[in-house]
Amino acid sequence: MASTQTPAGSHTPAQLALVRRQIAFWQDNRDDVGAVDDWCSDGVLTAPRGVRVAAPDIAATINGWHEMLRDLQVDLTTLVSSPDGTWLTIEWTWEVTRKRDGATSITPDAIVVELRDGKILSWREYFDTFGSVEFE
Repeated sequence: MASTQTPAGSHTPAQLALVRRQIAFWQDNRDDVGAVDDWCSDGVLTAPRGVRVAAPDIAATINGWHEMLRDLQVDLTTLVSSPDGTWLTIEWTWEVTRKRDGATSITPDAIVVELRDGKILSWREYFDTFGSVEFE
């Protein structure tokens, strides 16, 4: 389960709720929290190794991810908003287990999010893939 503590940094309750919905969606592989609605229709998720996912494909991507991995736990440590509220920086650590062999890894992740009208336009993740079980 995601950390229930309030992360360090300056952010609004709405921004924190948005990030917690995204965490819940990835952890639970179901969108009863409305996380898909947090994305602009033209939004894009970008991650290392050339991962690029258009917003309409986020749910399918999460489903595919859960076919290979289990027991995702996210610890949200930092959430900082730009003064105008259009940018968020997130730091979290995730722990996950690969289904095929039970290997587990813990990965620190930094994320830069651009918001448009309170919705995610761009979500860019920065983490070292070395040792992350999802990339081995």
